[in-house]
Amino acid sequence: MMSRGSLAPVTIVGGSATGLFTAERLARAGRSVTVLEGADRWDPERRTLIVTRRMHDLLGEVGSRSIVNEINRFELLTDGRVETVELDRPDLVIERSTLLRGLAEQAEATGVDLRMGCRVRALTSAVDGARLEVGCNGTTEELRATIVVAADGTFSKVARDAGWPPLSTVPLIQAIIRLPSDLPQDTARVWFRPDDTSYFYWLIPESSEKAAIGLIGEDRVKTRQCLERFLDREGFEPLEFQAARIPRYTQWVAPYRRVGVADIYLVGDAAAHVKVTTVGGIVTGFRGALGVAETILQGSQSGLFRRLRLELDWHRLLRQSLGRFSQDDYGVLLDVLTPRVKKVLRADTRDEPGRVLFRLSLAQPRLLLLALRTLVLSSVRPSTS
Repeated sequence: MMSRGSLAPVTIVGGSATGLFTAERLARAGRSVTVLEGADRWDPERRTLIVTRRMHDLLGEVGSRSIVNEINRFELLTDGRVETVELDRPDLVIERSTLLRGLAEQAEATGVDLRMGCRVRALTSAVDGARLEVGCNGTTEELRATIVVAADGTFSKVARDAGWPPLSTVPLIQAIIRLPSDLPQDTARVWFRPDDTSYFYWLIPESSEKAAIGLIGEDRVKTRQCLERFLDREGFEPLEFQAARIPRYTQWVAPYRRVGVADIYLVGDAAAHVKVTTVGGIVTGFRGALGVAETILQGSQSGLFRRLRLELDWHRLLRQSLGRFSQDDYGVLLDVLTPRVKKVLRADTRDEPGRVLFRLSLAQPRLLLLALRTLVLSSVRPSTS
C-alpha cells in the first residue's frame, strides 16, 4: 500500500467525526486538506453515545468538552435477577453534536478547508486521478483528486463508486425517557432478553433528568415494536425516538484501494470499524482514522490496522457466541460473576476483548466453556447476528 507524495492534497468526503479527525491529523502534519460536507450548515442532530475512556486518550480536550455524564457501574439484568459491575475508571457519555462541532473547530484551526453544502454525487476514474462530481449549493462542480478519504458513513457513495461491496447493517432504535427515580445518574442498566434481541436493551443516563433506552435488532419494524413493548412493560414514557442503521462488522474490509491512479481510503462507518458486541464505532473509528492518516503521511501501510483488525475479529467471535445465548445461558453468565471476574471487568475495557477474554477464562473457566458451547452451536446453525 503506497500513498502519494508528501505534498499531495487530500480530499475528505463527509464531515463525520472520523472524517474531521482524519482531516485535523493530516493538516497538523502539513498536508493540504479539503472536507466536503453535504449539509448546508453545521447543525448535526443531538444524540448521546457511551464510550470507554480510550476516547479521551485519543481526543484529549476536544473529546472532554462533549462529555455529559460518567458511568461508574453497570447493572446486568436477566430473568428477574441483577448483578452489578463496578468500573475502576468511568465510561463516558458523550453528546454527538457537541463532539462534531469541536472536531470541526479543531480541524479548521489547523488549516482544513471545510466546505459546506457540497455533496459528492459520483466518483469516477480520470487520467490524472479521481473525478468527483459535486453538488454545491445548487450548482454542479467537477473536482479532481489523487487522494480521497471516504468518511461519508454506512452507505458511502464514494465506497460504492470505488468498488467496495455494500455493508451489512443493523437497526439501532432508542427512546429518550425521564431518568427513573431508582437509578443513580452514574449507573447504567443492561437487560438480556434473547427472545427480543440477540444483543441487549440498555438504559444510559445522560443527565440528572433524562436517559436513553434502546436496543439493536435485525428488522427495523420488529425492533421498534420490541422497544415499544419493553417501554410499556417497564413503565417508561418515551419523550422522543432516535434511530439509525449501523454497519455490522462481518469481516475485515481493506480500507484502501486504487481507482485508476487515485488512492481511495475508508474511515469510520464506511469501513465498518464497529465492535459488533455492542455496535459501537466511535473509538474503533478514530483508531482506523489514525491508521489512514499515518498511511498517507508515511507512504506505507500503518501497523495500526493489524491491531485494529485483531480487535474487531475478537468482537466478531464473541458476538457469534452471544448470538446463540439462551435465557438460561445468561442466567449462568450472572451466576459466574464472582469477585475475581468482576475485578477483571472493573479494570479492563470492552476495547480490549482479547485481553479481557483471556483474563476472564483464567478467573472463571466456566465462562470459556459457555462461550465454546455456543460457538459450536453457531458453527452448525447459521447465525442471524
